[in-house]
Amino acid sequence: MRARSNRPTVLLALLAALTMVLVACSSPEEDEDNGAPIQVNTPMGQVTINGVPKNIVTIGTQWTDVALAFGVTPVAYLDNVELLTKAPTPWVGDRLESSQAIDPSRDVASQVAAVDPDLIVSTDFGDQTETFAKLSKLAPTIPSITGKQVDPWEEMVVFMGTVLREPEKAQEIINGVNSKIDGIKEANPGLQGKSFALAWILTNDQIQVFGDPADGAAEVFTSMGMTMAPELQKIFQRDGQPRFPISTENVPELQSDMMILAANSAALNEKMKTLPGYSALTSVKKDAVAELSVAEVSAINQPSPLSLPFVLEKMTPAFENAAK
Repeated sequence: MRARSNRPTVLLALLAALTMVLVACSSPEEDEDNGAPIQVNTPMGQVTINGVPKNIVTIGTQWTDVALAFGVTPVAYLDNVELLTKAPTPWVGDRLESSQAIDPSRDVASQVAAVDPDLIVSTDFGDQTETFAKLSKLAPTIPSITGKQVDPWEEMVVFMGTVLREPEKAQEIINGVNSKIDGIKEANPGLQGKSFALAWILTNDQIQVFGDPADGAAEVFTSMGMTMAPELQKIFQRDGQPRFPISTENVPELQSDMMILAANSAALNEKMKTLPGYSALTSVKKDAVAELSVAEVSAINQPSPLSLPFVLEKMTPAFENAAK
């Protein structure tokens, strides 16, 4: 029998909440193509979306991927992974050629205004309340749907499906990704109870990790029955920070059955392997280290229905070895 977390319940609750508002605002003569108003409670207040949006602006890799998964090309987008790597993400390729890339070094609001949006979806604005205020005057603006550091991709898909009036498509997208996750889980039952760690070596003395098992980036692993690396989870529970840096002197804190490893350069990747304690890690001994590029590890850090299937293929050998 398939063991799954409470994700379906959460997703159905989100869909039901949005749908209840949709039904309540509908009138018998409403044009189905226009759609009824939807009211959304966000971390920055209530937002009303009127009709089915046609000109969508996506700010953040996750929202860009979610729109593309529905076959919707955003009129403008800001892809933080593309900005970091100076190239389109490998799971998107040339699908954004007709879209306007937003330059964050210039005034974002003026660039968005130029494409006449009717919906703006964004990852967490953090302390950029002024930008949010400007964008909100242009079109309904969604500043994260959960308030978490990383929104769970499934909830983003459900939200987009509701806004576009395509709930069946949303479920199809979710089922497609989950079938790949379930395929790895069923092929590797030994993953149940195994631990994982993600290590991104940024500089000569700093490694970025996360320790919150409820982090959106951890969900793909926990859905397979895996658990967070014990020492990293302890640090999270002590300090309350979901994502945090550790010193390169503290490599033993990465002790786990599987590790996802990324580095900002080839030189840093090699340095990581020479650090004291690295060769003693269980994941290293079991050849259960998935080495990913900066773009690929971003697919874990900011999971989406497009990035996850791509990166799962890359990590399959590490899953297989971790399960042994």
